[in-house]
This record gives sequence, C-alpha cells and structure tokens, in this order.
Amino acid sequence: MMNPNNGMMVQHGLLLDDPDSKTKSPVLSVLYARSEDTGLFDRDSLFGGFASMRALTYSASIPMIMGLLRDYDYERFECIFGHGGILGREPRQIIHFQQQIDERLSRGFVAIAGVSPERRELLHDRVADDRARFFVVKDAIAHAKIYLLERDGLRRVVVGSANLSETAFSGRQAETLVVYDNDDLAWEHYCGQYEDVLATAVSSLALRDKPTVAGVMPVDEAPIFREVEKTGRDVTMYVPPETEQEAEYGSANILVNVNNVPNVQRAAMPDLDRRRNGSPNVPITPAVVRQARRMPVARPEEEDESASLPSLSYNRRGTFTLQGAEINLDVKPDDVRRDAQLLLEFFDNYRDDFVGDVERLQRDYFGFMSWFYFAPFMCDLRNANIRQGLEFQQPMFAILYGRSDCGKSSLTNTLMISMFGYGKKGFVPNNLFTPSRVRGLRQEFRRHPVVFDDVSNNRFRQYADEVVKDGEISHGDEYPCIALLMNVDTRRFKPEIIKRSMMIYTQTSLPGNRPAARERLQASVSRIQDTLTTSFYRQYLKDMSTILETMPEDAYRDVDVLQMSSNLLCRLFERNLPEGEPAPAWLEPVTLSGVQSRAYERSEKVLQGLLSGDRYTKERHPPTGQWTLSGKHVLIGVDTRSLRDLREDIPNWVIDDAASVSDQIVLDHGELEEFLRTPVRKPTRWPFGLGRR
Repeated sequence: MMNPNNGMMVQHGLLLDDPDSKTKSPVLSVLYARSEDTGLFDRDSLFGGFASMRALTYSASIPMIMGLLRDYDYERFECIFGHGGILGREPRQIIHFQQQIDERLSRGFVAIAGVSPERRELLHDRVADDRARFFVVKDAIAHAKIYLLERDGLRRVVVGSANLSETAFSGRQAETLVVYDNDDLAWEHYCGQYEDVLATAVSSLALRDKPTVAGVMPVDEAPIFREVEKTGRDVTMYVPPETEQEAEYGSANILVNVNNVPNVQRAAMPDLDRRRNGSPNVPITPAVVRQARRMPVARPEEEDESASLPSLSYNRRGTFTLQGAEINLDVKPDDVRRDAQLLLEFFDNYRDDFVGDVERLQRDYFGFMSWFYFAPFMCDLRNANIRQGLEFQQPMFAILYGRSDCGKSSLTNTLMISMFGYGKKGFVPNNLFTPSRVRGLRQEFRRHPVVFDDVSNNRFRQYADEVVKDGEISHGDEYPCIALLMNVDTRRFKPEIIKRSMMIYTQTSLPGNRPAARERLQASVSRIQDTLTTSFYRQYLKDMSTILETMPEDAYRDVDVLQMSSNLLCRLFERNLPEGEPAPAWLEPVTLSGVQSRAYERSEKVLQGLLSGDRYTKERHPPTGQWTLSGKHVLIGVDTRSLRDLREDIPNWVIDDAASVSDQIVLDHGELEEFLRTPVRKPTRWPFGLGRR
C-alpha cells in the first residue's frame, strides 16, 4: 500500500492512455497492496446494501445500470461513461460519442424491464432530484474501471478489468476484480482518480422523456453544448494530437494488416483452418509447426510495402500527397495520351468478348469511373454543403453489383492502378466491413477511396444500414468515398441506401463456355495493367482541382458530380484519341439523375416477369406463379420456399404486408403502376387465344 522506497503513496490525477491528457500526471501512481482472500462474484453481495455508488466505466451496459437502480435503493448514484479506445482526432467524433450515450441512457430508462409504473416514476424522480447522475467524457479516452460504494460502517472500492456490463460480470470472459473494504489508503487513492475525471473530463447527461436517435440528434443538444448553455461558461474539449506511434499502430492499420495474411502463409499452414471444424479452439500440433517452419520468409521490401494503409490528402492549394509523398501533377502529354488509349482499349475489351447489352455495360462502367475518379474531392463538396446548412445529395457510396463474371473487380483494379499505381493493394478485406472498423478506415484513408470486393449478402444485410448512415456523420475535413462490389444474389436495397449510393447493376458478362475468349481477355487486361501509369489521372486531378478552386463555394450545392467528372473525362479522352479515330459510343456525359433512375431496374424486371399477360388468372386465389386483380390490389401466388427472395426483389412500399399471406403476395395497385410507370390491367384476349398486356 505504501511506496517501499519512502513509505509514501504517490497520488496524482487519473492516468489515461494518452500522453497529453489533462487528467494525466507526469508521474505514474502505484498502489501497493496485499491480498487476503478470493471468492465468487455475486452481484448482491458486491453491489447491494449500499447507500451510494459511484462508477467510472466504459463499454457500459445500460441494462446492467438499470438493473442496479431497479434492485438497490441507492440514495446517491453516479456513473461516468468513458470510452475504451481512441475516438479519433476530431471534436465531432467525441460529440457524437456523447450523443450515442445520451440516446442509449434515455432508451434504457424508457424500456427498463421488470419495473412497476410507481417504481419507474421513483427512478425518474431520483434523476430529477440529482440523486442519480450520469456523465460522459469530453476527453478523448478514459480506460479506468472504478466502483466506489458506501454505507454506514463500510467503504468499498472495486477495481479491475471488468466494465459495468452484464457480459463483464457474467463470467463468460476472463476479468480481474479487486475489492478493498475499509482501506483508507485505497479509498483515498481511487476516490482521487474518480474526482479528477469528474472535475476535468466529463459533461453531465440529462435524462430525456423521449429518447432522441443519436444519428439525427441536433448537434446543439449534445451534452457538452448543453453544459455550456446551462452554465454560461466556456467548456474546454480536449482533443489530443495524433502521435506518430498511433498513426503506425492505429486500429485500422493493425486490423487491415492482420487480416491481410499473405497467401504464402495461408498455403504453408492449411491445417490451422482444417482442424477447427467450427470449434473456437485451434489445436497447434507438431504437424502445424512443421508446416510453419517450411513457410518462406518475406523479404524486407515486401514487408515495408504492406506495412501501411493507403492515404490520400489534398491541401486545397493544388498539392496532393499519397502516403505522405507529394504527387507530381506536371505530366507529359505523350504519357497522358498513352494512358488514355490504354484505358480506351480496356473498355473496348467488353465489346469483343462480353455477351448482353455491352454498350449499356460500357456506359455504366464509364459512369462508375467518373464517380471513382472524382471520389477524392467528394468530401470538399459535402463539407461546403454542411457549412451552408444544406443536405448533401451526391453519392458517398457506390454499389456495383451483378454476375460474378461481369468484370467488376477487373474494372476497379484497373482504375485503381491508373489512379495510384497499384490495384488490389487498395482493396480492404471484407471482414472489416463493420461500422466501427469502417469508421477507423475512414480516418486512415482520408480521401483515398475504400473498396470492398465481393461483399457477401449476409454481411451487407447485417452492417450496410449503419455503415451508410454513419457516412452522414462528419469525419473531419478529409474522408473517403466507399465502393462495394457485390454479386447478383444481392436483392432488394433499402431506399435510404439507394438514396445515398450510386447503384450500378449489370447482367452483361463473359460466358463461362468460352475459355479462349477468357484467356485472350485476361492477357489483354494484364498487359494494360502492367503498362498503365498514373499520368492520365494526374492530369485529371490537376484539371479538376482547378475547376473546383475557381468555383465559388456556394455553387457547390448545384453541382452534379457525375456530370462534371464525366465531362472532364470526355474532354481528356477525346483530345487523346488516335488521329482520325472517332470517340466510342459509350463516351458521353453521365448524370446523377440518369444513374438514379435505374436504381430499381432489377425490381422492375422481376415485376414485369411476374405480371406477364400469360400468367394472369381470374381465380380469386391465384396458384403459384400466377396473378390477378382484386379491387385496389394485385395478388401474386407464390410458394413458401421462394417467398422471402421474392419479397426482397419487390420494393417494400409496393407490398401490402397486412394483406399478404404465406402463399400470396399482395401489391398496392396504385403504387405498383406508379413504380412501373405503366398501367397494370388484365390482358386483352385476341381471337386466336393469344393474349397481350
């Protein structure tokens, strides 16, 4: 308990894992103690029977807190919500964290389980009377877990690794808890740490009668703003600068590098995956060790090449930096011409070997190129809109989906090479497609587009809503656009995703029964990718930055980025065509409205097939695969196995869920006609038994 060197306890402020935190002392405090006993965790014996409880925690479980307030009559209760990791180096991120806790706390009080109306009112009264108080950090980080409990004759300190959550106290994960009962030195030490945070690093949380969703909560309702308004005094938010070590070992960098296991390692240790059989336990056997010993060692230059994430910045004065190195925008016309002709050759490959509406595919892929090339500038337009209080209408996301052999990855890889000199190195492993990890990638990539290739349907369903909505949150001055490449099994997209994304769907593809064509195409693409330089894109960056710099900021709100970008690309391509060669048919300006008008094209095709004239029946309960009209409804017979897929193919506002049953989908007739932009009527019968719509 005492310093063994001088018998004195060194007590300074709370140590936070940030070198410049205001609550960190330059001297690290150590409490020397001696253990007396061990026992099993029991919530009642540990936290029950006390008059007051104060908690400093992060990753707190609101239900756990609600349970403590419900079950124990604390005369005084305080909880400080810290944060378990670096929030980033933007004030807005700390404010949004405060908003998230605000929302969850209010929801917890509204939805608290097992409480009578009288008890619920009593809990609200405690908050109103300031007997239950909640705070949230306005510093960037707070790691400590401290619980201070008091009653007559007993002062208890509980410290350790366990957050105030049901998971931490359930025994399902390894945690450490240390209890000090009536230990004056421990009480003084940990009370001092708690009070330091309370005094300098938190904002008060007020309970709302009705929870407000953090994503739409007005910024001025964040706890730190309400604190300023209530006190009338300035409040300092501490946002520490990013250190060199954090940049190198930031969460996004570590996650990407850990998940990008070199293929040579995967091949050298196949038994690591084969032996799992779905178990979380992975046996490391002598055979696995022998495999590892045979694994080739990466060369130092290979390690350096994969050690850092792509990062693109622009200082708004014509200077771009890629991973810290300035991009030279002075390019030779001959180099631009060579790259332009290689890119035109790449697009011509679709005409030679693909089957389907190839011209449409080329136009759509040119539209994607226009968006992808412009992506590093998108944050500037969005920031300008935010400053003017306007809703940003341009797509921060692109979703390129269709058959697995429609060339999505090859296109994106080639464009990436033409932009930055590398291709799939800029792609991100799909298991990082989660809201928190995408948030970290945004900070690391800055303006560099983030590409997820072959995103699975399940992962998209689970995380896309939150990832796309999180894109509405400011992530500093520089943040990237995100491209998702997906296969055809992805079905209905929610309207809010379509609204915020550039959607490109294609059924045109390279047939699998033409091996010679596939080999010819692969050889051509490989040669083009090996020959391409970044000259064409550097000329694009130079010209586009000039256009934007000479444009008044209030004019940004009227910009159609696809039209502006495709116009510039058309000019660049046309002035670099081989002499006497006309521009290809697909090389024409693209507009955002034109792309968005095709966002529901797949759904239209599905409905048109379902409602063909030869499938009409007069039966009031149509058999599977047939349809009929009934008042204001269109009834379609379906089998239960295909019901789920079919419901995903049809826009949700067209379906009448209340009227639909297990073997029948019911559509609103008016909404259906408006969606298809054509009347839906029973077919006219012609004399010889032919029918038409």
